[in-house]
Amino acid sequence: MAMIALTPQNIRLRAASPTKEDAIRAAGKVLVESGAIKPGYVESMLGRERQANTYLGNGIAIPHGLQQDRALINRTAVSVVQVPGGVEWNPGQTVRLVVGIAALSDEHIGILSALTDVLDDPASAERLAHASDPAEIIAGLTRRDEKAVSAEGGAIAHEGATALSREVAVAGNAGLHARPATLFSDLARSFESEINVAFGARTANGKSMASLLKLGVACGGIIRISAAGPDAAAALDALVAAVKGGLGDEVDGGHPEGKGARTAGNGDSDGAQEQAPELVWHPVSEGHRIGGVSASPGIAVARVFQYQTARIVVKDCPGETGKEELAFRQAVAEAGLQITRIHDSVQHRAGKAEAGIFRAHLALLNDEELAAEVLMLIDAGHSAAWSWQSVIGKRVEELQHIENERLAERAADLHDVGQRVLRLLSGAGGSQAAASGDRLAELADLSDGPVILVADDLSPSDTARLDPTRIAGLCTASGGPTSHTAIIARSLDIPAVVGAGASVLEIADGEECILEATAGLLFTEPSREDLDSARAFHATLRERRNVEFQRRFEPALMTDGHRVEVSANIGKVAEAAAAVEMGAEGVGLMRTEFLFLGRDTPPSEDEQYEAYAGMIRALHGLPLILRTLDIGGDKMASYISLPREDNPFLGVRGIRLCLRQPEIFLPQLRAIYRASALGPVRIMFPMITTLEDLRAARELAEQVRLETGAAPVEIGIMVEVPSTVLMADEFAREVDFFSIGTNDLTQYTMAMDRLHASLGKNVDGLHPAVLRMVDMTVRGAEKHGKWVGVCGGVAGDPLGAVILSGLGVSELSMSLPSIPSVKAALRGVSQSRARELAGKALACCTAMEVRQLLPG
Repeated sequence: MAMIALTPQNIRLRAASPTKEDAIRAAGKVLVESGAIKPGYVESMLGRERQANTYLGNGIAIPHGLQQDRALINRTAVSVVQVPGGVEWNPGQTVRLVVGIAALSDEHIGILSALTDVLDDPASAERLAHASDPAEIIAGLTRRDEKAVSAEGGAIAHEGATALSREVAVAGNAGLHARPATLFSDLARSFESEINVAFGARTANGKSMASLLKLGVACGGIIRISAAGPDAAAALDALVAAVKGGLGDEVDGGHPEGKGARTAGNGDSDGAQEQAPELVWHPVSEGHRIGGVSASPGIAVARVFQYQTARIVVKDCPGETGKEELAFRQAVAEAGLQITRIHDSVQHRAGKAEAGIFRAHLALLNDEELAAEVLMLIDAGHSAAWSWQSVIGKRVEELQHIENERLAERAADLHDVGQRVLRLLSGAGGSQAAASGDRLAELADLSDGPVILVADDLSPSDTARLDPTRIAGLCTASGGPTSHTAIIARSLDIPAVVGAGASVLEIADGEECILEATAGLLFTEPSREDLDSARAFHATLRERRNVEFQRRFEPALMTDGHRVEVSANIGKVAEAAAAVEMGAEGVGLMRTEFLFLGRDTPPSEDEQYEAYAGMIRALHGLPLILRTLDIGGDKMASYISLPREDNPFLGVRGIRLCLRQPEIFLPQLRAIYRASALGPVRIMFPMITTLEDLRAARELAEQVRLETGAAPVEIGIMVEVPSTVLMADEFAREVDFFSIGTNDLTQYTMAMDRLHASLGKNVDGLHPAVLRMVDMTVRGAEKHGKWVGVCGGVAGDPLGAVILSGLGVSELSMSLPSIPSVKAALRGVSQSRARELAGKALACCTAMEVRQLLPG
């Protein structure tokens, strides 16, 4: 292993750095001045610090850049900045020796090994922190003690246990340095067995990152992993597999397991501008166009397929009462099986959140009052089909006339469930039903390729049945960008336009059209030149998406070095690992309510702990923001008893419910604080509208923290209502961060239900009123040094992401499929350009004007 030389030119004594950022920049400046790195790598060092804590102990920190940014390193080098007065690294951690590292390979391992020797010797660390001669620091950080570390340096095996061991070569390009050592120790700590790691004559405790660094293992070094304890075999299997996989480091010049190899791009000059291709297709000739709202970006060139919901006409022709009752029960049971299959299919394709609507359908289907009313009508001498249609029709009409627009969604869901059962009852028991035919089934028989499906609207069940291989695009006359149709279309990566108006229903079946979904436009009767141009653009866009996916692990580093953190919204344990694989830099929103829904009793504290712990382990040190239970409104659990509310969305939901039911809230807080010992966790309270609610929630959280003996964690709030925005200054004094939920903030700001059939198209998170709310929130947070994230739908829109960055938002959290394209959009512009674009957006009068702005 080559040893890097530390020279006096790379050491700065008696520096005064008031903040951690200043200290990191000072260490980076030394490396820049020595020619070791390009200036952009300093931002990468700051980016690494946001992902992981580089504090080692005894007043020493080792800031270094992200693995993906090695192209910014000219040669391996180390800098040392001595801060005798100390600088706060994290609460309770004071650093006096900042060792900046830029490593192309493994030459820096010797420095790290010597540093861990200093960590074991507080007197040496203190001496180096106040040394007056660079030679003292060079001697302290380049000495190599080749004697074997005693057995006490490793872990102590379980008494009487036989140790199992295996040898494995360390993969990656830089050996067992800080990040791989951290991942190794984190994984080792998840097992009860004691873990030792041997390299040459040295032995380290596998559960201690600092101990592992002392081994000084270079790339390709053979280590022996030993495990002793009840789960030794499982521990060895997991650790060996992790080492072979690179422990998060690059393998063979790429990312772990060779996935997502980095594209170097234009590295000829420090200031090279990465120009993003234009995202929107423009026609060559003037043609007829129909405008709607973009629900899922992309372009489609295909023939129109007009879809109309099957209309079922039922006549009351009853048979024998017993047979009618049996037919009804069988239809309900079969409908339940169908909905369960749809739920499982959507969950597999699009995720648990998108599949949640079908759990609501099952609850409606199994409503005992509905069944009792139907059976009463059957007993009175009516047919099963007529009785069902009568009861469902009455309930749907009642819901539609309640003065709560959000319940329009429930009316549509009930109608959807009703039609499903009615189709099964058609012709049963003497009932006569006629249907206009199921046109979705016809798609499988079409031979001329995928189509642009046009409809008035699509029910959740209809949308779930769509085959992405047969659907090139979707266009609906009604609906909005946050409707179920839009959500599932985005998750399936199908271009979609909603709210286009009734004129789309007049387009002839089979007419070739161009759907420019990014711009929210459907072009009818296009010219041959337009068709050829659109197909060429589609091919270019597909290739661009492939490149974006390949580069998904690279950070969203803008062309002037500004970085935006891109995270994922998830709802279950398995999605945490999927988020990392998609390039997420953490989880910005974990919807914990999905642990509470679809069951008869609340999850226990231990069950919640296991779920949170599984996500933390899957994230390997990336941050996890857990939103406490956000239930009420459109999400209710059967075991939570609440009085009926005329307007549940303005009633007891989110934190209001949790404060009223501490028997549910406190076990969740205990589970979160217990899990926080395993990795970086932040707590986020939903639906905070008053300081009183925030203080009450924080008081309960602190009570639980003290009971569990957990360390403090960052606590933030969702910003979802105008009252929170208007008091952002006051809230920022009492929280660590804000996360703006643009979906709810939009509907509360606009006083429009985002799922309303006719109003939904106007509920757009890029409306200037909403953007001004975001701007006010950021300005309030900045006064107190707090950061702001966005976890609503606008964060996953490439244009929205650029505008939000320009407004000062530092973290964007979104559904998994959006991550690669959002990162690419941010990498294609400078922060100064984003600020300019944000300023123009704030000055617009409509959402349409904002959407016509171009980021490049």
